[in-house]
Amino acid sequence: MEKTAERNISISGSGTASGGEYHEVKVNGSAKIHGDIQCEKFKCNGSSHVEGNVIAENVKINGSTHFEGNLDAKEMTINGSADIDGNLHCNELKVQGSSSVKGHVTGKEIIVRGSASIKGNVSGEEVDIKGQVKIKSDCEAESFNARGNFKINGLLNAGSIDIELLRHCEAKEIGGETISVKKTIDSSGFKKLIKFFISQHSDQLTAEVIEGDHIYLEHTHAKVVRGNTITIGPGCHVEKVEYKESLELDENAKVGAQEKI
Repeated sequence: MEKTAERNISISGSGTASGGEYHEVKVNGSAKIHGDIQCEKFKCNGSSHVEGNVIAENVKINGSTHFEGNLDAKEMTINGSADIDGNLHCNELKVQGSSSVKGHVTGKEIIVRGSASIKGNVSGEEVDIKGQVKIKSDCEAESFNARGNFKINGLLNAGSIDIELLRHCEAKEIGGETISVKKTIDSSGFKKLIKFFISQHSDQLTAEVIEGDHIYLEHTHAKVVRGNTITIGPGCHVEKVEYKESLELDENAKVGAQEKI
C-alpha cells in the first residue's frame, strides 16, 4: 500500500486524531479517531474508537477497539477485544481474545481461539474454531474444523467438515462432501478450561438436517440425515436416515425411519 506522505498517528495518553492516509496508527492510551483511515499498520494496546471505515495491511488489537464502520485488512490479530459495526474482510483473521461483528465476515483463513459473535454471514476458505463462536446467519467454507463450541442459526456448508465435540454444538442445517462428527477424549485440560467460558451442555451436535456425500456421526441429534455412505455412531438420535449406497448403525444409536433412495 503506497502512501503519498509518510505520516503516523501515535497516542500514548488521551487524544483524538483525524482520518486520512497514514503509515502507522498506534494507540497506547485512549484515542478517538474521526473519519476513515487507510494505513499499513493499525495497533492498539490501549483503548480506541474509530468513527469510520478502516483499510489496513496489518491490524493488531491487544487492548480494546470499537470500529463504527467496515474493516478491510490483509492480516488481523485480536488478542484483546474488538467490536465492528460494519463488515469485516480479512485474508488472515486470528481471534485469540473476543470479537463482535454486526455485519458479514469474509476471508481466506478465519481462526478463532477465543470467542466471536457474528450477526451476518461468515465466508472463508478455512474456518478453524477452538473456542466459542456464535453466527446468526450462514457459514460457508471450503473446510470447517471445530474443537470447541459453536452455534450457527443458519446453514453450515463446507466441502470438508470435521467436528470434535467438546461441548454443545448447533447448526440449523449442515451440508458438505465429507462430514465427520466425533466425541473427543480430551487429555490436555482444554475441556476443563473452556467450561469457564461456555454453558454446561452435554457434548453433542444438534441439527435439523445433515446432508453430505460421506457422513460419520457420533453423539448427534438430527431430524434428517441424508447421504451416499452414512455411519451413525454411538450417542446418536436421528428421526430419519436416507442413504444411497450404504448405512451402518451402532447398537447404541437410536434411529427412526431408514430409507434407501
